[in-house]
Amino acid sequence: MKPLFLTITAADWFGLHRSLFTSDGHENAGVLLCGRVETERTRRLLVRSFVPVPVGRYTKRQAYHLEIAPSFYNEIISNCLKDGLSPVIVHSHPHHGEAQYSDSDDFGEKRLLGALQALLPQSWPASLVVTHDAVAGRELGPGGFVTLAGLTVSGSRIQKHVFGQSPLKETDVVRFDRQVRAFGDEGQRLISSLHVGIIGVGGIGSLVAEQIARLGVEHLILVDDDSVEATNLNRLVGAATQDVGELKATVIAKHVSAIGLGRVRTILDSAIRQSVLLQLRECDLVFLCVDNDRTRALLNRFAHQYLIPVIDHGTRLDGRIGVISAAAGRVSVTGAGFTCLRCSHHLNPERIRVESMPKDERGKLQQEGYIMGIDEPAPAVITINTVIAGLGATAGINLFVSLTGKPQPLNQIYDATSGVVFTVNPIHEPGCDICDNNSGVKALGDNQIVSAYD
Repeated sequence: MKPLFLTITAADWFGLHRSLFTSDGHENAGVLLCGRVETERTRRLLVRSFVPVPVGRYTKRQAYHLEIAPSFYNEIISNCLKDGLSPVIVHSHPHHGEAQYSDSDDFGEKRLLGALQALLPQSWPASLVVTHDAVAGRELGPGGFVTLAGLTVSGSRIQKHVFGQSPLKETDVVRFDRQVRAFGDEGQRLISSLHVGIIGVGGIGSLVAEQIARLGVEHLILVDDDSVEATNLNRLVGAATQDVGELKATVIAKHVSAIGLGRVRTILDSAIRQSVLLQLRECDLVFLCVDNDRTRALLNRFAHQYLIPVIDHGTRLDGRIGVISAAAGRVSVTGAGFTCLRCSHHLNPERIRVESMPKDERGKLQQEGYIMGIDEPAPAVITINTVIAGLGATAGINLFVSLTGKPQPLNQIYDATSGVVFTVNPIHEPGCDICDNNSGVKALGDNQIVSAYD
C-alpha cells in the first residue's frame, strides 16, 4: 500500500477540536469527508468538511467509551457515494498526552473500517484518535491496521505530524549553522524535507529558486517552457550570455544544482496544462512567478482544490521610457484558508479572456485596436524583482518555520515609490465556485480536473 497522508485546513482542525472536547469530559466522535489524491508514490486524503455525531445519534457516550447508531454511518456512506468522497472516522480521548488506540477501539474499528471498505470500494477509509495535544491515525490493510504516514494542518503556520519514523534528514549543522540559530535544528530539517514547485523561472522565479535552494530545500521542481533571450540577462539570476537560446528551466536548474544543496527536476512545459499540474500534487508549497492571469486563475483553483499553498508574485512599473510614474509589487498566499485571487480582485477577467484566445486571433484583434498591451513587453528591473522575490520566499518558508516571529500577512503590497510595504485583507465572496466551503473546489483533489488544457 502506498503511504497515506491526510491534509486539513487549520479552521477545520480547530472546529474538529471544539466539537470533540466538551465540558462534560466525555468522548465525542465525527467523520471527516475527504477528497482523494493518488500519485505514483503516495496517496493523500484532503478534508473537505467535518460532520460531528449529533447528540441524539449516540447510543452510549462515556469518558472512555462510545457507541454510535448505525443510521449515522448510513448517512455518511450515502454522502460519500453521492459526492465521491472518502470517510475518516474520528473520536477523542479527552486527556492530555500521547494519542493511542485502545483495545476497544481496535475491536470496533476493525469491523467499521472493513464495512466502509466494502461499501465504498473506491475510497480509502481511515481513522484518527485525538487527545488535547496529540493525534494518531491508521487505516485497515490486508494484514491489519496500517499507521498513516502523516497529517498536515494547513494554516498561517503549517503543522506537520509525522506518524511512525520521521523521514526528515539530520541537519548539516556546519552548512546551515546561521539558519539553525534562527529557527532551530528541527526547523532546518523540516525545510530540508519540503517539496517545492516554482512556476516560471524568469526575473522573479530565478531569484526565488536561488533563495529556496540556499535555504536548504532538497526537492525542487522548476516549471517553464520559455527560452533565455538576450533581454533577460539583466534580471535572470543564474543565466549568462552563452545561455541565450537555452530553456530557462534547464539553465536555472543547472545553476541551482551547482549550489549543491538538493535535487532539482525540470518540467519543460506550460503550467496551464493538466498533465503538468498533476506533477505538482506532491508539493508542500508552490511559488507562482508568471506575468499572466490565465495561469494565476488555474493555480488559484489548484491551491484550493489540493490544499497546497501557492505564493503568487507580481510587479508593475508604469511610465514611459526614462520616466517611471509608479513602481509596485504584490505577494499573495493563495489556497483554502488563505486568499482567493478572484474574490480579492487580483485577477482581471477580461485579461484572462484575451490571454485564452488563440495567438492568431489575439494578434488580429491587436492589429485592429480592440485589445492593447497584452503582448507588449513590460518594464522590468532586477532590484524591484529582488524585493518581491524576497517577500514571497519569506512568506512561503514562514508557513513552516518561525522565520519572522509570527505569521506573515496573506497579501503584501510593496510601493517602491514610497518604500512602504502594506497589507490588504483577503476577500472571500459567498458562493464563489473556487473558495466557498460548500460550492467551491476545496479539497476535491482528483475528483475534478483543474485545467481543460492538455
